[in-house]
Order: sequence, then C-alpha cells, then structure tokens
Amino acid sequence: MKTPIFILTGIFTAVAAYAEPESPRTTQEVEQVFESLDRNEDERISKAEARRRTELRERFAGVDASGDGYLSRSEYRSRPSDERFE
Repeated sequence: MKTPIFILTGIFTAVAAYAEPESPRTTQEVEQVFESLDRNEDERISKAEARRRTELRERFAGVDASGDGYLSRSEYRSRPSDERFE
C-alpha cells in the first residue's frame, strides 16, 4: 500500500512544480513578467490585471506603496525578492 502513496506524492509534487513557475532570476525576466501583466500597456498594473496571478492579487496592497490602486514598474521591481508573483 505504500507504493501507491509514494507514486501519488510524486505526481502531486510534479504537478505543483509545473503549476508554480520559479521566480524570475534576472531584471530582464522581471521586466518581461511586468509587461505580460500590464495588458493595456499603460506602464502600471491595475488590480484587475493583478488578478491573473493569485500571489500578486493577495499581496497587491502591500506592494502598492503609493496606495493609488496601481503597481508602477518601480513598485513591482522593489517588492521583496522572495515574493513569488511570476
């Protein structure tokens, strides 16, 4: 009975790893993610645009330093490096 449990654990781990991409490593990768989230290309991420990423949606207010309801490029860049929004 232990074998099926190990197999299922391995499958769930693989699925979770596939579903959660690693955080970008370079400035260029962070910029690419910002641009992919900024759907209307207004150089900021709205709350509606942030909904595409669960982690970002949940932490939006904490990253929005100015409190204007948008994430500027500099706010997005200056978030803690361990935040997994990508």
